[in-house]
Parts: sequence; C-alpha cells; structure tokens
Amino acid sequence: MTTFNSFALNFLANALWQVAFVAAIAAFGAWLMLRSVSARYRHFVWVTALILGIALPLWSALPLERETRWMTLFSTPGVVSNYGAPLEITPIQTQSQQPHGDSIWRHLPLGGTLVGLYLLFLLYRIHKLWRAWKLTLAIRQSAFPIAISDTLRDVLERCRKTMGVGEVALAGSPSVAVPVTIGLRRPAIILPERLLAENSTELLSAAIGHEMAHIKRRDFAWNLIYELLFLPISFHPAAQLMKRRINETRELACDETVSELLLDAQAYARSLVSLANSSYSPNHTIYTLGVNDADILEERVMKLLAKQTSVHSRRATALLGITLFVIALAGAVAAAFPINIQQNRDQSVSTAKRFVGAWKNTNPELPMENAYVFMLEGNQLRGTARTVMYEKPAPGTVGERKLVIDDYSPLANLIVEDATITWRFTPANSPVLHWRASLVNEDDLLVEFCGKQPCSPGQPVVNEETLKRQR
Repeated sequence: MTTFNSFALNFLANALWQVAFVAAIAAFGAWLMLRSVSARYRHFVWVTALILGIALPLWSALPLERETRWMTLFSTPGVVSNYGAPLEITPIQTQSQQPHGDSIWRHLPLGGTLVGLYLLFLLYRIHKLWRAWKLTLAIRQSAFPIAISDTLRDVLERCRKTMGVGEVALAGSPSVAVPVTIGLRRPAIILPERLLAENSTELLSAAIGHEMAHIKRRDFAWNLIYELLFLPISFHPAAQLMKRRINETRELACDETVSELLLDAQAYARSLVSLANSSYSPNHTIYTLGVNDADILEERVMKLLAKQTSVHSRRATALLGITLFVIALAGAVAAAFPINIQQNRDQSVSTAKRFVGAWKNTNPELPMENAYVFMLEGNQLRGTARTVMYEKPAPGTVGERKLVIDDYSPLANLIVEDATITWRFTPANSPVLHWRASLVNEDDLLVEFCGKQPCSPGQPVVNEETLKRQR
C-alpha cells in the first residue's frame, strides 16, 4: 500500500505543474496557428498536449533509477603511498550534496488522506463516465428504423459519396433534438423525429454532412480514448482546458470539411443556426457526436462567414511540425525535473536511531576496509560509505600496505524497514547495484551485497561482511 501511495502522490504532485506547463505551451502554439491554419492542425496540437499531460506525470511517478550515480566526493591525493594510521570516520561527511539531476525528495503530511480523496474523485468521474455511456446506449436502443424519403435518400447518398464514407445506418429517435452519431465499428446517424419529414435539401445536407464528417474522422472512437486519457487528470483546470479545446477544434474541423466538400459556407452557417434554434441541451452528459457539440455555435458561424483561407499546406505542415517540436521539447524538460515525494515507509525515529553511528569492519586480513556513518536529519536517516583499498605486499616481503583507494560516497535511496536498511547506486555504464544492512545486535551490522536484483528476504547474496559499531 505504501508503494501505491507513493506512486499516487508523485503522480499528483507532478501533474499539478506538468499539465499546466504543457497546456500553456500548447495554448501559445495554437494561438499562433489560429488565424491561418486549419482547425484540423490545431486539433492535433491539443490531442498531443493531452497525451503528454497524462504521460509525463505517469513517467515521473514511476520508481525509475533516475537520480543515483556513483560519485567520489572526497579522495586521498594520489601522491599518498602509505597508510599507517587506523581508519578514522568523520561523521561530517554524511552531509553530502545530492548528485546533479537528483529528484526533489520531500515529505508530505497526510499523504494517505490526499490519495484517498483522489481515489474518491476518480470513482466519481468513473461513475459519471459510466452513466453517460449507459445514456448513450439508451439512445441507441431507442432508435427505430425509418422510411427514407426520396429527398433524404438523395441527400444521404450524395453526402456518403462526397465524403468518401462507406455504408452508414440511418435511424430516428425521440431522444435527440439534433442529428447525432453513435457507434464504433458500425456507426449510425440518428435523426430527430422532426427531421424525418424535412424537405429542405440544404438543411438535411448540413445535418447529415456534419455527422458524415465525424464518421470519416472516426471521432466517436477517438473521443472515447480522449475521455479515458483525460480521466486521471480531470481534476486539473488545465486538463479541462485541453479537453474543451479538443472538442471545439473537432467541431471546427468538421465544419471545414462540410464547407469545402458539400455546401457553401454561408448556406451551411444558416443551417447550423436553424438546427440550433430547435435543439436543447441535455440534462445529463452523453457520449454522442452532434451538430451542436462544444457550445461554440457563434464562433463556428463567424468562422464560416469570415471565409478565412488557410495557408499553403506545406507551410501549415511546417507550422504544425514546429509547434509539435516545441511541445515535445517542453515535455522533455518537464520530464527531466520530476518532483518525488518520499513517504516515511514506516521509518520511525526510534528505529532509525538504532543505526546512528559509525561502523567499520575489523578483519585486518582483508585488502579492503569498509566503514559506514549514519546520521538523522529530521526524521530521515542519511548515510555515507567510506571505502579504503590497499595493494597487497609481494609474497615474502615485509612492509606497509600501499594505499590504492580512499573514497567517500553517499548512500542514495536509503530505506529503513524494521531492523534493515536497503540502498542502491548505479555505477557509470553499469546496472543498478543493491545493498542491505541488518542489525545482528546493538554492536554488529551485517552488510550484504545483493547484486543487480533488489534485496529481498531469503535471497542469496553475492557478498557479506560484519561491521562493528565504533564507540
């Protein structure tokens, strides 16, 4: 449970700033493209922003090895050749700086409460999503086959051929006020009852053509995917902005398709207003795609009447590429500075105090002397390791041992559980290495090298040694 809490807290902490950061970059890019680039391109920008908005916090919350590199903080100068003095331990070395690129470790009070509130919010959003899906299915089930008039048949066939769409089912329903599209594999256009007897070719072409544009773009399926991506970050106002812009640019893109292929822009704008005057907003959220989605009818009509011409396709593609590159660069920057909230993991002060002090091995026959110093900083245990290595004298010779290495290094990712400490580090160009230290008694510390795999109970160890507490 502790691992899940840490993951959830890290996800929330990173989402708070990363989603807002990506949304701001996307908003600026979309604003630069607003006057001259098709809504289809701006739609792609906002979709990319939404994907990054969920991917970045998830990536930052994963327990990846981002921060630890073996670093030599203090070394004995190379001119030293003999080392006759006993191994001394200076606790001041435990006050080491974090390596460059280290995550920001913080402690968050009431972390479990925040995670619980977030889970309750997710349950609420999932309930709304499920309820909307059930209402959508109810609309599909309430649809009935219709007797297609000659006018409606001609409009349907013309729209289908012009849009390049295959066979599409047509049905009627008393549950909808404007035409809507429902369905993943076999999409259907559901018409309100009042349109079944409509004789205006212009109005029918606008209504059915808009829904054909949704089918051509596969918007129903994509919209469900966007809803699922939006769900974990739906608490964030910037994420809500992304989702709203996706809906708006989707409708504008469909309007562009209809006005380019099927109807004159002014005639299409008149039809949109006529359809809107006879519609109403549903009391509950449903997941259909209709003519009046996104609640931006005025903006859509103004853009149609303005008849703004888009820039050349190559230039538009270039602008899109530059915008996406900047968004990707912003995402890389955001991923490089994750916030990492560390919970106590049952590390009580009383348990940590048992490790405080200096420990060293006492076997004079070993060519390497290891020592560890542990200190409390607040409620967290910090540690430093000192490694001293000697060159073995030649067989049959007498003399002092030659010093080869004398290094101090911080113990990164130190975790205390019960009477055991675990830590890890990543040597340059090497996999992560794991260590474990256990209290045998008040004076003996068993240090075990677990190798490339995390230390776990009963796991064979690569090497072990016993260190004595220095009184």
